[in-house]
Amino acid sequence: MPRLQLKWSQGHINLERKRAEYTKRLTVRKRRQPTGLTVDLEARVISQRSKPRKDLLTFAWRGPHCGMGVLWNCEVCKRALIAQVNWRQFEQLHEVARQVLESLDDHPIGGWQLWGLDEFGFLAPEDYTLAKWRRMTRYLELSLTTRKEAAIKAARWGMVPLVLSGRTVMEWYKDQNSRRRDVIWQAQEIEIKGHLAVAAWGERRRFAGRLRKRAARLFRRSPAINFAACAWHCPESNRLYTVESLYPDQADVLKGVVDSIFCHQEE
Repeated sequence: MPRLQLKWSQGHINLERKRAEYTKRLTVRKRRQPTGLTVDLEARVISQRSKPRKDLLTFAWRGPHCGMGVLWNCEVCKRALIAQVNWRQFEQLHEVARQVLESLDDHPIGGWQLWGLDEFGFLAPEDYTLAKWRRMTRYLELSLTTRKEAAIKAARWGMVPLVLSGRTVMEWYKDQNSRRRDVIWQAQEIEIKGHLAVAAWGERRRFAGRLRKRAARLFRRSPAINFAACAWHCPESNRLYTVESLYPDQADVLKGVVDSIFCHQEE
């Protein structure tokens, strides 16, 4: 089975030096024993034309295990990326590796950026940045924020029968959020991706709320930080998903995030 490994950092790197360090580790073990792999620095991996505005270097290796890799510095986002695809020799996956490496990018395209963890991924507007993440047994969570008090929290549960314990998604959602004090909300049942789901909406509680509202009325501006959320159970993948959004002026963010989540294989 092929495997993709990827590293990136903010700021440019010395590409020649990094490639030399990496390829040396491919050919020589810690005790200076040869690995049996042969490195090719002239291999055709991907073309410079496919990655405009990037300083690009490539490499490949062959032996019991084969692989292809790329390194680049991006002029647009000022990030550096190192990626490789490796496979067992008999699998003959050269073209697959090229397609995978060519598909990689390191900055948003079309205003939306991909975020993901352990096969759970979604798109969010490019001005959102990672605030925190959690990975526990049966649970993944990514929280993003902006400078304008907007936030997104997307989560996925596994082993759903244990999580729901015989409850409907609506009953579970109400139990999970009944003691919340940060938002005032209400909910109704809807359908998402062909599944019975919950949609919730409301407003975030704020300190000195009355004074804010009076000031807002004076200047004819809404003081609210809006709250919207949804939750659904996908029986095909046996997973439960929730997405929450706090936003002052981007009501369409929640729908964009939900639409981008791949919960099961369409027939």
